[in-house]
Amino acid sequence: MTNFLRTCTIALALVLPAFSVGASSGKGQQPHARAFEVPGHDPIGKPGDGSSIDTTIELSIRETESGYMLFEPDALHIESGSVIRFLISNLGGLDHEFFLGSFNEVAEHQQWMREHPDMQHDNANSVSIPSGQNAELIWEFSDMTNLEFVCLIPGHWEAGMWGVIIVHDHLAPKSKG
Repeated sequence: MTNFLRTCTIALALVLPAFSVGASSGKGQQPHARAFEVPGHDPIGKPGDGSSIDTTIELSIRETESGYMLFEPDALHIESGSVIRFLISNLGGLDHEFFLGSFNEVAEHQQWMREHPDMQHDNANSVSIPSGQNAELIWEFSDMTNLEFVCLIPGHWEAGMWGVIIVHDHLAPKSKG
């Protein structure tokens, strides 16, 4: 009986770490780790290579005296298939980030950030923007979908740092005048 228990203990000690490695690489475990490449993940597009940019969108980050933290503009319409260069200027006194993801991914990442507030980002779908600095993110929007862009530093989303992107197959013509 002792040999049987020892054998089972050794087998579990060898097998369980393998399961935990696999578990930490899937959707929901580390939502910040290149989630756009996970099979079955919500379609959000992919990093652009910068060789053919269709549009540059300038965003600014500001903080108000009443405590709000805002992206301006906070609603964007993008045509499906477009490669967009985001130029983000942090005009505020605090460090911020620009994280692009599906509504589900943002919710998962927000929870992750609450549990790991000092986490440093090295993702294709996000950039950190220190106070008074600028950052760039290039993204190809290959699927029609609705997305969010947010700052998930704890407390910043709650202070208003979020916006929406609507990606569709047509845009209304710009009015002349």
